[in-house]
Amino acid sequence: MKKSEILRRLVERLARGEITEKTYLEIKARYENEPEEIPESPPEEARVAEETGRAAEDASRAAEDVSRATEAFARSLEGTIRAAIEPVIRNIPDIERKIRESVEPALRNIDFSEFGRSVRTTEGSVKIAGSGVVTGNPLRTQEFKSAGSGRVVGDLEARVAKVAGSCVFEGNVTVQEFKSAGSAKVNGTLRAHALHSSGSLSVGRGIEGHEVLVRGSLHLEGDLKAHEVHLAGGAKISGMLEADETRIELGENSMCSVRTRGEVSIPVIKSREINVRRPGGFFRGPCELVADRIEGEEVHLECTTANYVRGREVSIGPHCRVGVVEALELRVHESAEVRERRPLSKRTREERADHEEHAGHPEGARS
Repeated sequence: MKKSEILRRLVERLARGEITEKTYLEIKARYENEPEEIPESPPEEARVAEETGRAAEDASRAAEDVSRATEAFARSLEGTIRAAIEPVIRNIPDIERKIRESVEPALRNIDFSEFGRSVRTTEGSVKIAGSGVVTGNPLRTQEFKSAGSGRVVGDLEARVAKVAGSCVFEGNVTVQEFKSAGSAKVNGTLRAHALHSSGSLSVGRGIEGHEVLVRGSLHLEGDLKAHEVHLAGGAKISGMLEADETRIELGENSMCSVRTRGEVSIPVIKSREINVRRPGGFFRGPCELVADRIEGEEVHLECTTANYVRGREVSIGPHCRVGVVEALELRVHESAEVRERRPLSKRTREERADHEEHAGHPEGARS
């Protein structure tokens, strides 16, 4: 702005009385020594724009800092999650294999494509898919299949019964073949020529059959009578186990759909061959057979607590505690405890042979 213009404005302000004469003279004297052109202060709009620009730059830098911090946190979180789930992902094939081995025996030959309703009845076949209840007095059919949650009200008589999932039989079950994977409960008596259970099996009034194979857990009120019995996992039987061949595998059974501790409780075991073993492994868990009497011809015991054991050839293996043993041939492991050892007398052998000759063996179920 020119000096003459500034002085003109001062004169106008003095004329209007906005400034005093003294102030006018002081300002005039100060500007008289200035050059003709005086640099003008930047307008207010330019100053505001400049400050706004600087603030915008600061905000942009802050946003970039936040973005970098977020990316770093995301990478760290991703690494943590990957480290946590990679072991599980690596074990998925093994988990899938165990589930398949547990369930497939009972699912084999089941055609799920036929299941359109919860209960489907065709000629010679009754099938439950999902959730369903069937009633019979008794229910007679060639084939019974339950996949999901099923219930049978009354007795069941069939050639084949297969359960996948959970099924409750409120009465007796009489079949040629019984297969279960998951949870099966029979409130009455279960009669089956071939019984295969993988998971949990509960029976209220006894089991009769030819071949009984239970992998998982068995809860039985009553006696178990069969030609061949194989228990792997945990079992609690309130009555007597009577068979020609008895095999019991103690120890935690991880191959089943229900993990069980290998604790077996059977008051009386009578069988020609008795083999009780604890399979090896890095981690086997607590396991033990508890019985009052064990009688057989060839008897091999491990991890067994019993009051009385009798047989022609008896082997008391590791971690056994036995009150009295009567045997013709006896071997005792160094870690076993036997309170009293008796030779098997001739009279006892003759009485046992006569009993076996007339007793015979269960023939299994007939539908």
